[in-house]
Amino acid sequence: MTVRSKNVKMMRGSAYNVLGLTPGASEEEIRKRYRKLVKKFHPDVNKDANAERKFIEIQEAYEELMSDNQEQITVEETPKTSFETEYTEYRNYAREQYQARKKKEAEDLEKLYVRLQTGPIFLWHKIIAITSLFVMIALILDFVLPYHYASDVIASYSTDTYQSMNGNLVSLAKTSKGESFFLNAFSNGFFDVNPFIQIEKTAILHQSISVLSYGNNVLQVIPIHFSFYWAQFVLFPFLLIPNIFLFYRKKDAVFIMGSYFSRYASGILLLYFLISQDRWYHLLTLGFY
Repeated sequence: MTVRSKNVKMMRGSAYNVLGLTPGASEEEIRKRYRKLVKKFHPDVNKDANAERKFIEIQEAYEELMSDNQEQITVEETPKTSFETEYTEYRNYAREQYQARKKKEAEDLEKLYVRLQTGPIFLWHKIIAITSLFVMIALILDFVLPYHYASDVIASYSTDTYQSMNGNLVSLAKTSKGESFFLNAFSNGFFDVNPFIQIEKTAILHQSISVLSYGNNVLQVIPIHFSFYWAQFVLFPFLLIPNIFLFYRKKDAVFIMGSYFSRYASGILLLYFLISQDRWYHLLTLGFY
């Protein structure tokens, strides 16, 4: 038997918390609680994803409390019990597996970053960002450039009404040239008398803003609802995000989410915006056609 002197270390409250004990617990209480927990969180029994980590924490807390429990530690040169040997070996094995899994996760994450910043995926992101930038410039210019007017005729309108976001009741009207608008429902009476209208459009993208109806020497300016022009405050963030994450390159969850959002949410909305009402054509011709 050999005796080794050791200074008493301050017990850590976290070690007691891990074992669910109060500070000052006896060795017997520590051993009893330890055996109960390792059986409960043994990964061969507990299939929870965090079982290995919890098992390691229990082992470390037990070792700390047992080493700090006395000022003088008597060490008997006796072989370890089969129980201690088994769990010491498994603890080392669990640590190795945990470190290997963390390394594999880090490698997979690095591969994802590389894939999102190179090759076809990044090229598609860049195309969406550049196109979005041109569309944003066109939308801004449409705010300041003079509007133009296109003549048309209201061919039909629905008697079904819907509530707009500003509280107005609106109904769907169709023109002889195939355009459809949600207009204030009260305007239907004007079209019965005079179906001839002027459509107010933006200079570059030719977005319809309002319908002008003349009747009895009175000009009625009827705003168009549920259009991209009417809801541009929603469109602009979708167009801005791809450009932000074209330059944001930090290896974090924000970059990953931004990259996917840019290519799917922003990309799909941008495609629909350009295809509907031939906006892609108006953009290419700078609004001349």
